[in-house]
Amino acid sequence: MANEVYCDVVVVGAGNAALSAAVSAAEHGARVIVLEKAPKELRGGNTYFTGDMRFPWDRVEDLLPLLGEPSEAEVRGLREQARPYRQADFWDDIMRVTEGRADQELAQVLVTQAYPTIRWMAAKGHRWVPSYATPGASMAVALNGGGAQLSEHWFSVAERLGVDIRYQHQAEEILRNEKGRCIGVRALTPEGITEVRGKAVILACGGFEANAAMRNSYLGPGWDLVKVRGVPFNTGDGLRMALDIGAWPYGHWSGCHSTPQDLNRPPYSLRVGASSGEFSRYAYPYGILVNIYGQRFVDEGEDLRPYTYAKMGRAIVAQPKGIAFQIFDRKVEHLLRGYDRATGARAASLSELAHLLGIDPQGLVRTVQEFNSAVQPGPFNPRERDGKCTRGLAIPKSNWAQTIDEPPFYGYAVVCGITFTFGGLRINPKAQVIHTSDRPIPGLYACGEIVGGLWYFNYPGGSGMTAGATFGRIAGREAAREALG
Repeated sequence: MANEVYCDVVVVGAGNAALSAAVSAAEHGARVIVLEKAPKELRGGNTYFTGDMRFPWDRVEDLLPLLGEPSEAEVRGLREQARPYRQADFWDDIMRVTEGRADQELAQVLVTQAYPTIRWMAAKGHRWVPSYATPGASMAVALNGGGAQLSEHWFSVAERLGVDIRYQHQAEEILRNEKGRCIGVRALTPEGITEVRGKAVILACGGFEANAAMRNSYLGPGWDLVKVRGVPFNTGDGLRMALDIGAWPYGHWSGCHSTPQDLNRPPYSLRVGASSGEFSRYAYPYGILVNIYGQRFVDEGEDLRPYTYAKMGRAIVAQPKGIAFQIFDRKVEHLLRGYDRATGARAASLSELAHLLGIDPQGLVRTVQEFNSAVQPGPFNPRERDGKCTRGLAIPKSNWAQTIDEPPFYGYAVVCGITFTFGGLRINPKAQVIHTSDRPIPGLYACGEIVGGLWYFNYPGGSGMTAGATFGRIAGREAAREALG
């Protein structure tokens, strides 16, 4: 017979969204148990590897409460250089990069509740630092200590509120009573089966990015071979459990967040290993991307990096052998931040660079010659969309187009790294999971990357973390209210 434990609200997962939900439920009076699949030393999901949260703000005064005790220089810098990012800007960015497909009801909740959620987090002790110097920054502040500090602080807050966090508890089945209400979760632990019984369940255990079979089934051929830019624990368990009881699959199930990563990055990331960010290769807007034949295949300067990096991995997967190369010259050496240990080569000529990297030399030289001839005059400004473009190419470069003609030349090999999947469960503005019969499933809530409908094709950088916290806060509040009657 399975071991049984009892609480008011069961949260599956232990990342940013899950702990936002757990803390929210606890502060509304619920007894909360969190089920974390990973062991304690590897806890926290993908949150550990992030750094940004996108949210709207109108005045610098909106940002100051997030900074703790900012220096006079920091405040002056924000006033002089940071540009307001209003709700309308956030909405426009979401709709532009998702090609208008984002669920408008959920997007409206995110846009209007993001800043109140950030203030709520700040009240819990989370802190930000100025980051307006980032090229094209629509995010004027970044998490102090990044996702690592965010994750650790969430655990501290949750534990202080009495949240019971149980490690190596892999959720396997949602428990329901005879009326179809969700009343807990059956979990596999090192000691055997445990039934964690409650009055509401919140699923916040991510998507299926670490499940090669599901990637191949939903994202398509070749996706089973990509690197995972996160933990190996997000294998779609929550999705399977919810779908098994009739939850509505929703959103872009063939889409995902995928970025250019170093050829030799590990197959997945763990918080005890090298920093996941060490393998990110995001300088591509300042050069060109080519495949093994030396051919360009994407507009590298379509938009600012925060609006293109999450879809760039898909373009790389489609290339021969799933490999691409970022090509630069001396003019942009200073913009290659984080490339000190990148897999690549430096050479005095393009032909030599091609030989070193395994690119067809004639193809690369021809591509660069055609590109250089198409570059239009104008000032180069890496901090904003500069309109310095090419003309006459089948694949244009819309911004930051400079001739590649000053040795030494640099080339770096990249592959696709998947961060999270876009398809998930349908929820309403109260974060209730919707049944295929178009009604809420009693006692079941969801937040974070397991939610579908917000992101299609692409997403604005930093939005996922904000959505996780926003809907996590809502899910925790609503689940506690339901559990406590």
